[in-house]
Amino acid sequence: MINKRPGRQELEKLLPWHAARTLSRREADLVERSLAADTELARRYDLIRQELAVTIHLNETLGAPSARAMKKLFAAIEAEEARAPRRRRISRTPGRSPPSRVMNWRRAITRSPRPRGYFDIASIGR
Repeated sequence: MINKRPGRQELEKLLPWHAARTLSRREADLVERSLAADTELARRYDLIRQELAVTIHLNETLGAPSARAMKKLFAAIEAEEARAPRRRRISRTPGRSPPSRVMNWRRAITRSPRPRGYFDIASIGR
């Protein structure tokens, strides 16, 4: 039987996600049990929580960008969109999608008896 219990390295990788409370209930329970059993892992978890708190605090003190910066950003986005070539969108109207165009093409070809025979022979081999 394969051991599905994660090792110490895998648990350490889960610590930031546990600090942010984004793990599933099963993973969170596993991390909690591991933290209770391993003091070094618990110490690392405390460091990660402190780092997360500092990061959140710094991001909150940055504040929102100025109105001028926001206008400049939106102007740059609009200029980029104007320079970028437009992608051709696939039409969703009946008769215009690629599968229906193929079927319309087949119908047009098979109106004469000769091409129909070619399609019939090709379909026999499948």
